[in-house]
Amino acid sequence: MTTAPPSNSGLISRRHILAVPAAAALAGLGPTPARAEGATLRVRIGSDIGNLDPARIFQIENQTVAGQVFSGLLKYDQKTNKIVPDIATSWAVSDDGLTYTFKLRQGVTFHKNYGPFTSDDVKFSFDRILDPAAASSYAGQFADVQSVAAPDPDTVVITLKGRNSGFPHKVTAFNQGWLLSRKAVGEIGADKIALNPIGTGPFVFEKWTPGSEVRLSANPSYFGGAPKIDVLLFKLIKDETAAAIALENNEIDIFFALQQPEIIARLRQAKGITLMDRDANHTLNLMLNMTIKPLDDLRVRQAIMYAVNRKAIIDGFFKGTKGTAYNVLTPSFVEYTEDVPVYGFDRAKAAALLKEAGAEGFTLDLVAPGLAPYDKIVVPIAADISAVGIKPNIKVLDRGAYGQARSKGEIMTALTAVVGPPDPDTPILTLFARKSWPPGLNTSHYAGVEDLLPKVGPAQTEADRKAIYKQILAKSMTDLPLVPLYADHLFMAHTANVQGLVQNSLFTVDCSTVSLKA
Repeated sequence: MTTAPPSNSGLISRRHILAVPAAAALAGLGPTPARAEGATLRVRIGSDIGNLDPARIFQIENQTVAGQVFSGLLKYDQKTNKIVPDIATSWAVSDDGLTYTFKLRQGVTFHKNYGPFTSDDVKFSFDRILDPAAASSYAGQFADVQSVAAPDPDTVVITLKGRNSGFPHKVTAFNQGWLLSRKAVGEIGADKIALNPIGTGPFVFEKWTPGSEVRLSANPSYFGGAPKIDVLLFKLIKDETAAAIALENNEIDIFFALQQPEIIARLRQAKGITLMDRDANHTLNLMLNMTIKPLDDLRVRQAIMYAVNRKAIIDGFFKGTKGTAYNVLTPSFVEYTEDVPVYGFDRAKAAALLKEAGAEGFTLDLVAPGLAPYDKIVVPIAADISAVGIKPNIKVLDRGAYGQARSKGEIMTALTAVVGPPDPDTPILTLFARKSWPPGLNTSHYAGVEDLLPKVGPAQTEADRKAIYKQILAKSMTDLPLVPLYADHLFMAHTANVQGLVQNSLFTVDCSTVSLKA
């Protein structure tokens, strides 16, 4: 197993971040290699897309497609997780840490003749996240933003309410950091832009065939250099065995979102196939809605924690391809710690806690999206809680219905992972902040760390930040708004024809650097 490089904490070690010239930002790309006429890259996805709107986007398939279409002010280096320029060529921070000034690339244009990209589009994109009418799932990520200004077409000035040393993470090319066209949203409509995305990225969204595929074409005007392939197809193959056969038969080029241990073992031995693996930035969690009885009782949540045999799920179901989760962060974060309350597998203790709480025999809805492995691991979880006297009620919903149920916030549990960048605020704010209550993704309605969250931003050093995050993680593992089931480990496979593919830790695929042998 390959360990991911440590993440960039986003700390600002100097008062001002030096300008990065546009040429330097593109250094190393070099001339676009020759490619076969009409080269098409075929990538397997395991579930259909449904929403590519950065304000509401969720789920890895949507994020992977969106990542080809949109740009951000900044982005993560795919290999190192370091924050580097994207559509911004440089950024500087005021002495008080409250004002971020970004200088933008000139000559960038939106897809499909929607005109030049300017600072006004950045202001529009970020103001939209903050607008309550947009009901963005990521408003909490911008909670520290006081204002976004566009003093000239090539400059964006973001003023914060308070110092936030991790703010660069918020404007990277992921989720709320992806940038929209004001003109396109106005003409296409805010309700339709979700499946008609217009961006400035390396690929142009062309067509979605529900239940079949998503077709993108190369953007020859991409500021990072034209892609090395002409057509990018995301092909929907739900069954992993079928996807493995398709890869072995050269019917697809990249097998993305590989989960099943048997298929991982099969492709590891397959001729002409390269298996890639890397630690992920996310854990898989069973969220417990603390507004629904008896989950409002800590003893009941503790009982569920003791009842679920998480080691058996990792060793038995996943054959050791996942890691132990001690909290919602994984070892890929520099803020990671195991110095938190730890709960072993103890059925007797679980049963005793339920009896003490007077909650014996209650029914627990186990709500999961209809995608492997979520729809599979609810079965051993159900068996575990049944063994201590809890009646399981498995509810596997299609991705759209699952998203709607989470948004309403009325479901009893949610099996979820917060897939995203190496920014600890991504899982912590998403899962634990009161500002992320539904329509956000804090399905637990947890508010136990509200006093600690504001302390992170003003922290001056990496050690200070780590200490505060340690308190947050310890408190959340004491209050148990969720059960962390495992730390994810990512696998991806490709044929020998694929060149230049880099596996990131975000659980997405960046196809902008990929080429195919002629």
